Amino acid sequence: MSSDYVLDQSIQEINKKFKETEIGSKESISTINSKTAKQGYKEEKMVAEDLTNNKLLKKKFSPLLGDNYDECSKVTGNHKCDIESNNKNLRAQVKKIKEGQFQQLDRHWIDHLIANIPDLNKIETILKDVFEYPILPNETHIDRSKKLKKISTLYFSQETINNLFKVLNENIKHILNYAFLGTNSDMQPEYLIGVEYKNNKRNKIVIFKICDVINYLEQLKFEISPRETAILLGNEGIISLQRKGGDSGKKSSNQLQIKIIVSKLINKIYNIQYEL
Repeated sequence: MSSDYVLDQSIQEINKKFKETEIGSKESISTINSKTAKQGYKEEKMVAEDLTNNKLLKKKFSPLLGDNYDECSKVTGNHKCDIESNNKNLRAQVKKIKEGQFQQLDRHWIDHLIANIPDLNKIETILKDVFEYPILPNETHIDRSKKLKKISTLYFSQETINNLFKVLNENIKHILNYAFLGTNSDMQPEYLIGVEYKNNKRNKIVIFKICDVINYLEQLKFEISPRETAILLGNEGIISLQRKGGDSGKKSSNQLQIKIIVSKLINKIYNIQYEL
């Protein structure tokens, strides 16, 4: 199953929710977004409680996490670090794991990405042509009458496309550090904690060291997605760069979204698992 197919399925599910809203509505979009945020908050809170109170879990994860952290809690605010111990010895990002399903790893404007990785200034034009619609005169919404360009020789020269991937691949580690660790050096997570769900129930907790994840992923290469609308890292597309979309056509839909399929890391990188 291709990464683009999984992307399309996710988009179709979102569109289905939006359509239900338009025709009489099971839930409003704002309600859906609120529920998603609350579920993420709840998951992070549960993982913090597990790491604090579950002695068997703490023993299982001690080869990775060590024994020097104390009570953990959910971190407030918008940070890469979702949970942190009171003594600051443990910082982690939490993601749900569902087979083949993307999770958002990062979302920012292309300008923000380039400001933090200046070498990407060389490919600013093509990145914006592929991922950003023009903005309407009201400066709040995108102009859907225009079309985005694909990463194709129908829109760009082969030299421009080759240069795009040359620059991206020269900056893989910088891009991965930006996506996983963020730009706030005081709040960078050391661990990636995945919570696997089966039949809508918490089934397993998996912990990776983020440095191990980055070390594996930086060996891969950025590639064009089959539909030429996204950029994938490696032929399995564990990491993808794509336009955010949605947001009822607000200009925020032009932000660049970096996504991850955590389930595809499990058989590739050292991790420790604990069945709940």
